Amino acid sequence: MPPNYSFLAAPRILEHLGTPGPGLDDALGKVAFIMKIALYLLLAAVASVQLTGQALPSINQAPPATSAKTSPDSGLRELLLMVQAMAQKFDADVARLRIDRWKADAQNKQQSEANEVAIRRNLADAVPDMLRRIQAEPDSLIANFRLYRNLNALYDSFSVLAESAGAFGPQDQYAPLPADIAQLDQLRRHFAERVDLLAGASDAELAHLRAAAAKRAQPASRIVVDDNHPSPKKKPKTSPSPAQPLQQ
Repeated sequence: MPPNYSFLAAPRILEHLGTPGPGLDDALGKVAFIMKIALYLLLAAVASVQLTGQALPSINQAPPATSAKTSPDSGLRELLLMVQAMAQKFDADVARLRIDRWKADAQNKQQSEANEVAIRRNLADAVPDMLRRIQAEPDSLIANFRLYRNLNALYDSFSVLAESAGAFGPQDQYAPLPADIAQLDQLRRHFAERVDLLAGASDAELAHLRAAAAKRAQPASRIVVDDNHPSPKKKPKTSPSPAQPLQQ
């Protein structure tokens, strides 16, 4: 529908209104002039509403499509991806070790080989399983703590293996291990902070539940009505004494 510009003729009405002159001194003339002013204001208001209704969009108009929402736990997702990438890189670095060719005695070689097998088994089985559990329950304190504890165990075992590689193995096999240990130490610190936050939230929720349970356990106040208690006696009404006649 084309816009309605009939309101543009409203100012012309003012030309015919005139101004209150000497002929409008009486009450009837003043009322007539006020009614003309009100008519002009009404026409101007209607025209303004028509123009505004055509120029402004509807308030119920659907907003434009926005991009996909960012996950509220995107920080955790990135952290889990870092752990997954770490596990793959560590496994590849450990697989390049040739412990049987190290310049070490049989006991040290046997201990290092057992350590290598345990680390690779942990990286291939335990770490992926713990990551899946955290993905299923991101706020689970137990799941996050288990991964944190496992990262600590990996850090200790990997440090011992890297030390043996630096002492008995060639330089090219030992070279990537210090950076791996530093990354593992950083990841376990991140999970230590996360476990601390989850523990604080769990304690706060537990305190709230305890307070709510204690409030529900409080006995309700009772009102005891004793039917045998005598009701208070009413005072007898005293009739006014008759007026005495005046003695003359």
